[in-house]
Amino acid sequence: MFKMWKRICIAFLCLILLAPAAGLAKDYGDKDSAKVIWKTATMAPKGIGYSQLFEEILLPEIEAQTKGDLYLKIYWGGVMGDDKQILKKMRIDQLQGAGLSGQGTFELSNEIAVLGLPFMFNNYEEIDYVKTKMIDTFDAVVRDESGFKVLQWLDQDFDQIYSSKYPMDHCENFSKVRFITWYGNLEGRVLEKLGASPIPIDVAEIPSTVRSGAGEALIAPSIWIAATQLYNSFEYVNSAKIRYTPAFVVVTERAWNQVPPEHVKKVAEMRIPLSQTFCEHSRLESEKYLKAIMSRGIKCAQPCKEEMELLKAKTIPLWEELAGDLYSQEILDELLAHLQEFRNMQKGG
Repeated sequence: MFKMWKRICIAFLCLILLAPAAGLAKDYGDKDSAKVIWKTATMAPKGIGYSQLFEEILLPEIEAQTKGDLYLKIYWGGVMGDDKQILKKMRIDQLQGAGLSGQGTFELSNEIAVLGLPFMFNNYEEIDYVKTKMIDTFDAVVRDESGFKVLQWLDQDFDQIYSSKYPMDHCENFSKVRFITWYGNLEGRVLEKLGASPIPIDVAEIPSTVRSGAGEALIAPSIWIAATQLYNSFEYVNSAKIRYTPAFVVVTERAWNQVPPEHVKKVAEMRIPLSQTFCEHSRLESEKYLKAIMSRGIKCAQPCKEEMELLKAKTIPLWEELAGDLYSQEILDELLAHLQEFRNMQKGG
């Protein structure tokens, strides 16, 4: 079901960059009879992959829950710009909603950065537990900092490290490649801790930068690498869970407040179940794409136990170093407490 919003969020990133002409506006619902009209945007190209699932699964669910009271005009394929531009248009009420990639999600609030800290999560089970415990917390920070309502907390992926020159299974190799960064301050700090000198670029420039050899390594989700066909430019992949990346679906508070009260409760009740359904499918999809990428000849460059411990030793200190700077100590402590609680339950079980 909600498969699409994330797919919208993740694959979109590049698919639209390669085929901007695929992005078209599309209407959903009966504008004349609808009580609420939302204009929404995403970088996902219409009719491709996740956006197709969005149309087949999510939109019918939305229509059923709102009984036709909601009319959507969706701008596909980045016709409204990248995530930053989409958020800008939401702030001036030119748009009411968005399906964001991880990059756009981190733009909503600095507090969300705690979810993308290096090696914070060991698996998706931990993420699912934290989601049930902290979704209200992130609802509040997004509302307070951006003025938006979080409709869904989905996930992009446990992103992987791709490289064309050296395998990223040894810390010493991070200083030997031209490493691209496109996720802001947190990603840059992580790479610096590993010895890299990251090169900040816009997402639209990534494919050409990699193909020209000006960029030799990056961190990205498998579905994005597959969509851009950048697997043809890389030699190695390190799928160690260096970071988890969330993907949020948001609307403006003004747009949310227009939803008839009888629908608000239903939307709230279905939020977690829809997220779970979506994530079950999107995670399988990400795994499928990673296997497909590796079948094209990209070599697995998994760190040995010693190198993995070194990767963690170099980057995990950032958790505390960035507290009070990028995000609050309180939200970090809350996240760590829930994680420890879950891990203790797992040991006890």
